[in-house]
Amino acid sequence: MKNNAAQRASNFQLASQKNGFVSKKIIVIGAGSWGTAIANLVAQNSSKVFLSANRLDIVEEINKKNTNQRFLPNIKLSKNIKAIEDFSEEIKTADLVFIVTPSSSATEIFTKIKQIKLKKNCGFVICSKGFEHNSLMLLSDAFEKTTKIKNYAVFSGPNFAIEVANQEPSVTTIASRNKKLAREVIEILSNDNFQAHYFKDPRTAEICGIVKNVIAIGCGIVEGLGLGVNAKSAVVMKGISEIQALCKKMKASTDISHAAGFGDIFLTCSSTKSRNNSLGVLLARGKSYAQIAKETGQTYEGEFSASAVCEIAKKLKLQLDLCEEINQILTRKHSPNKIRTIISKSILTPSCDGVTDSATG
Repeated sequence: MKNNAAQRASNFQLASQKNGFVSKKIIVIGAGSWGTAIANLVAQNSSKVFLSANRLDIVEEINKKNTNQRFLPNIKLSKNIKAIEDFSEEIKTADLVFIVTPSSSATEIFTKIKQIKLKKNCGFVICSKGFEHNSLMLLSDAFEKTTKIKNYAVFSGPNFAIEVANQEPSVTTIASRNKKLAREVIEILSNDNFQAHYFKDPRTAEICGIVKNVIAIGCGIVEGLGLGVNAKSAVVMKGISEIQALCKKMKASTDISHAAGFGDIFLTCSSTKSRNNSLGVLLARGKSYAQIAKETGQTYEGEFSASAVCEIAKKLKLQLDLCEEINQILTRKHSPNKIRTIISKSILTPSCDGVTDSATG
């Protein structure tokens, strides 16, 4: 299964010179729908793209047919993508690495990267959303703590994989404290249909990417109960208030006027394509989370995120009514109808005296 890495690198170098691509070697770790879409996106600007998959059948399909029907059906992938089972060798000479695995796999991936001698100035892009499952740290914090690497960015925005793969117009955020790395990532991602923009605070991008899934569950519950668009708007408004409160407590920027902030919140909370939104609809119909996960065969990042956000808020002495209520509904301690109580509570501005805001600390 293993090919000669040096020969592949030589072939790629020749292709790069011939076609005028950016001469960076790129590794994408994770061949799910989003990882495959990202690999296909960067392959438009680089002829040296390696996509790491943990299943041999997917590796063979990508290399032989240029497709990944299981995760990105009916999409023809770039011939510049070479699928590999294990990234351990190729990553040693990589210029840029995109990590696109579930947050539950983060510890394993970060630990593996730590043990490999990397090329100097190799940059990393964290595309996964969620907390590290053991420590409940933000993934960027867990990555830096585990690997001691500071040269990283966070990739987050309102992006459905299938729409990006179909080259439909999309925008995203690249958040990093390293502007040079951010510029390099933006250059490798951007084309006529996909525009990446810089934001200074990766922690804000991550917090938005986590909590928006919890808000989306709430919007799905509202939809499933038939409470109307007004109620859904109230849930989104309250959710934004809680995101900003959490950002403030976690010493992150409260600015959400970017693709990773409001853009991603809008997409996830308004679209029926959103997995977490769909989860909320099914919860409103009386099904338990365990039943839904079994019937659909899917995991929902918002389920773990709701629990984790509530645990973190408790440690920070922060009251997040919406996140707490959704967590109670997910654990079947409250009926989905209890979301009405949250909607009926006003989100108050500082000018309102004598009454406590819904997100306070």
